[in-house]
Amino acid sequence: MKSTLFLTLFLALIVLVVGCGKKEEPKPAPPVIEQAPPPPPAPAVSAVTFAKGFDVNFTAVNPTTTFKPKDRVVVLVTTDNVVSGAMLRVRCMYVPTNQLVRADSIALQQTGTNKSQFFFERAKGLPAGEYKLETSLNGTAGMTGSFTVAQ
Repeated sequence: MKSTLFLTLFLALIVLVVGCGKKEEPKPAPPVIEQAPPPPPAPAVSAVTFAKGFDVNFTAVNPTTTFKPKDRVVVLVTTDNVVSGAMLRVRCMYVPTNQLVRADSIALQQTGTNKSQFFFERAKGLPAGEYKLETSLNGTAGMTGSFTVAQ
């Protein structure tokens, strides 16, 4: 009986020591990393449309890429994500000789989306052939386009 009492006290002591041992502290929650909002979209030339005219909403009337020498070539350029005062430039080159036909620029007046128009024509008529139009926005190259003048 003495050994049973001794064994019971020994087991109780072990349970007491193990039960009162140092408990592991809970790990702290990982820090919450807040993501920065995505940057706003970059300003860009989003469309170049050639036409024979445009309406009051700057929508192309008779859009085409083929003109006659005496036609007035209307170029409608759409820009997105711009701030007021951004500089839009266009250059029109006659491809067979790489000659500059006309260069023009405009300071955009509103923030956001802008629709701008440019005109290319000559009193004597434009020479037949292929023309290339290059755009840039604040000095960064934008979209290009081409049109043809046919007899």
